[in-house]
Amino acid sequence: MLTTKSAIMHSNNKLHGKNIAVLFPAWTNCGSYHVWAGQISAYKELGANVFPVALSMTPNATPENKSKWKEFLSSASEIRDFCYLGGPPYYSLINYYYLRHVLWPYFHGNHPRIRTWLISQAILPSRIENQNFDLIHCNLFFAMPVARRLALGNTPILLETIDIQARQFEIMNRLSWCLKPKISYEELLAEELEQLEYATALLHLNSEEKSAFEKLLPTSKHFLLYPRVNKVEAPSNPEETIMIAANNPANIESVNWLLTQVAPKVPKFDVSIYGNVDKGFSKYSPGLYDHYRSCFKGEVKSVEIAYKKAKAIILPTFSGHGISIKAAEALSTGLPIIATSKAFRGMSDQSLKLNGLTIADCADSFAEALRQCLSNETTSISREAISGSTIEYYNNNFSHHKYCANLEEIAGQFL
Repeated sequence: MLTTKSAIMHSNNKLHGKNIAVLFPAWTNCGSYHVWAGQISAYKELGANVFPVALSMTPNATPENKSKWKEFLSSASEIRDFCYLGGPPYYSLINYYYLRHVLWPYFHGNHPRIRTWLISQAILPSRIENQNFDLIHCNLFFAMPVARRLALGNTPILLETIDIQARQFEIMNRLSWCLKPKISYEELLAEELEQLEYATALLHLNSEEKSAFEKLLPTSKHFLLYPRVNKVEAPSNPEETIMIAANNPANIESVNWLLTQVAPKVPKFDVSIYGNVDKGFSKYSPGLYDHYRSCFKGEVKSVEIAYKKAKAIILPTFSGHGISIKAAEALSTGLPIIATSKAFRGMSDQSLKLNGLTIADCADSFAEALRQCLSNETTSISREAISGSTIEYYNNNFSHHKYCANLEEIAGQFL
């Protein structure tokens, strides 16, 4: 039953009672998962009938084949009980078109082509295929084939870009093997833009991203929508200086910079690195991984576990694009933060001047700040002074309340 306040809120917004599909890749070990979990939560709070659909690119990850979904379902605790599943059957891959026009280009680094194709072949539950939707909220361009299928030509599609993905693919191709001639950045971008043009409107996670896409697609509608980021409570028994990193190319490069450029300059270097980046880094630099093996704590079931004993957070972000979810999480804790300015890309200039945040863009300054942190020389900074700045910035930009208000304003225009 709705409270009086909730009932009034629902009766006054255009989303109440509307059928809204939220489409997203079946990923959980990344910041993007929290973006679409926030979308689902916000739409529900605004009174919509929400249909979350996780889309897999794994062959034979069809809705009934639960063995292919075991890892996703075990990790997606917030949404697994009401999430619909979809993925490509094996038979869709056994044809000439796939081998010649999808798989072969992929061997040359064409990630957009294979991702879009695999998701386009997804088998969906009949409940989703037969549902009439008032709005479709699609995450990432390669989920657009399913969005268009469900839209039936007339349902508005809001597409959340989550950075220019061609940049990510370029990094992936730089760090992994692929046949020559290797696909160019311009070709990767062209495949991405082709899908984006089908959307009714584009939503962007940060101002830099919005500006870039406005130049690339000047006739499309563009909106800035900072993501909702769950607040993380500061621990009561702080002990560790931590870093959180999922296994992706940008994080691997960041860890490599930390361990090659910063760590040698810090006596008694002791940073706990949480997340499954250890899987990728152990292959990228086996010797360096072995030397600092004790720092890698591995994957955790929830981000709260990683923050459980944190006394400070480091964000040695060396590469990457789009807004950093873990940077927003770090702000919400009120803990001391040491970071490169790259970690706060896409946020306002104010974010670089917050109390309790040390910006260090070169290895020497980062090492000095980390040395002071590890030796407890920064404990004179009061928690109140830190929290009053970082948490206020978090509340004004990334809190659930702020996100719901922004989402209602944007989505309501298309209903």
